[in-house]
Amino acid sequence: MANSRLANLKRYLLILVLIWTAGIFASLGGNLYQLRQSILVVARTSAEISYNKDLIYRRWVSKQGGVYVPVSEMTPANPYLKVPNRDIRTYHGLSLTLVNPAYMTRQVNEMAMEMSGFQGHITSLNPIRPENRPDPWEKEALKTFERGTKETGSIEMTSGTEYFRFMRPFVTEKSCLKCHAVQGYKEGDIRGGISVSIPMEPLRAIERSRTIELTLAHSFLWMIGLIGIGAGTRRLWSQTLQREKLEEELLSLSVSDALTGLHNRRGFLSLVEQQLKLSDRNKRGVQLYFADLDGLKWINDTLGHVEGDKALIEAATVFKDTFRTSDIVARLGGDEYAALAIDITENDPEIFTDRLQFLIDTRNKQENRKYKLSISVGYSFYNPENPCTLDELIARADKLMYEQKQKKKDIILQGASLSSINPYTSLDDESKGK
Repeated sequence: MANSRLANLKRYLLILVLIWTAGIFASLGGNLYQLRQSILVVARTSAEISYNKDLIYRRWVSKQGGVYVPVSEMTPANPYLKVPNRDIRTYHGLSLTLVNPAYMTRQVNEMAMEMSGFQGHITSLNPIRPENRPDPWEKEALKTFERGTKETGSIEMTSGTEYFRFMRPFVTEKSCLKCHAVQGYKEGDIRGGISVSIPMEPLRAIERSRTIELTLAHSFLWMIGLIGIGAGTRRLWSQTLQREKLEEELLSLSVSDALTGLHNRRGFLSLVEQQLKLSDRNKRGVQLYFADLDGLKWINDTLGHVEGDKALIEAATVFKDTFRTSDIVARLGGDEYAALAIDITENDPEIFTDRLQFLIDTRNKQENRKYKLSISVGYSFYNPENPCTLDELIARADKLMYEQKQKKKDIILQGASLSSINPYTSLDDESKGK
């Protein structure tokens, strides 16, 4: 039973550990998923901010009809801008060129790339400037815009670097027609879009740092949980052992004789029932012995109950030593004993009765004894080929035991020597008889 409970406790412990581990992994997985989603939200938000910034600058310049700036190496005249008064000279001789919204957007994006790594690109399926041609990702996005998509965004690899790419369409406004009417655009047409590429490495660095923190925190929590489970299991096992010990003690009390330590009647009958079933299966007989300590009343009345208890213990010891450790030996109550010799192939009761008498004789030869030990024995053989009930088996053995006890009394009554046969006579009385 202890092994079974230990196995069940180990199974319970394993289940708890698995559930706790699964819970920790689920929590860690959920937190890491939320972290990745947060990183994507930050990337998208950054891209939207960059896009809106470009859109605001572009609209402002568009509403002004363009902005004149000094011609310089950084801002030469735009060869793709075909409008009147593109280049002018001030009264003081300063050369100015008209910067349209697309030109301004490109220069702002180049500055943003140098400062933060953000990449902005104004493009369309029909660009005026060759550099504004869309790459494959932008081209596919522009096609989806023509089908009604409002925006697109995804993680992409560009030249071995990870970016979050985001793009929204440009809708032709009235102020745009100054430059793009010649291309056939009308107000409300989608003429292109601005794509924004946000480098993911800074965000991934944050993600890696938070991933390590979350992993360490969950690992610590997992270990704390295991320690708690272990402590609880040890406490439960300790309680189980205490209960097991108590149950064993109660079981021992319920099936054991308190005075002699042998099985009691209840324990004996239960074990014998099991052995009879085994005998039927393996076709090997068993021998049942019933015994009675002779003269217990005389010992109690003459020498006292303390000596009577000693006599019962002595008889139990002799009876137990007669049989094998595999046999079942019991005190049924009062001065009655029983034994079941198992795995007997032949009905040969003398094997044990002779040994019992030898042990009795050996004890009776000891000096300073107050009485002679005498035990009456009956027996019956259980043959699995011709089975009987336990009650029948006991009745046959009890009958033979009673017959042997009666013979002893008859011999006494016929005047046989009390010193040699009568167990009721003390050794002092025997010496007086001499």
